[in-house]
Amino acid sequence: MANATLTDAQRQRLAALLDTILPASDDGALPSAREIDLDAYLDEQAPEFRDELLWILDRFDDSLPGVALDRRVELVREFSVGHPQAFRSLVFRVYDAYYQDDRVRAAIGARPGPPFPGGHSIPAGDLSSLEAVKARGKGYRR
Repeated sequence: MANATLTDAQRQRLAALLDTILPASDDGALPSAREIDLDAYLDEQAPEFRDELLWILDRFDDSLPGVALDRRVELVREFSVGHPQAFRSLVFRVYDAYYQDDRVRAAIGARPGPPFPGGHSIPAGDLSSLEAVKARGKGYRR
């Protein structure tokens, strides 16, 4: 499912859904999730999610894009109760794509792009950077 293979109605529902999950900030500093390239994210990192996304989009009708945000939130909340696993998958994918977007990372003060190619190097065999982690002790559930 490339975004181009979605029907116009599905594209509009997807945009409304993304805007409902992560609307733009009031000050405009953070874009809405509808402004990120979810299709590129899915191509690169989650192609297996495409069929589930189509299924999710089909749970909403074509009127979703014209509904006020508060009502869309209510509809998405109802979906989350009726289909919790699908909702968790959707939110995970949307957040993952959103916080990898360079505009979002810059807006929250994180350097855009991958963390290590920008000159951060760890000398081979130097494990001193793990001392803080080791000092915390075991953190798994018992």
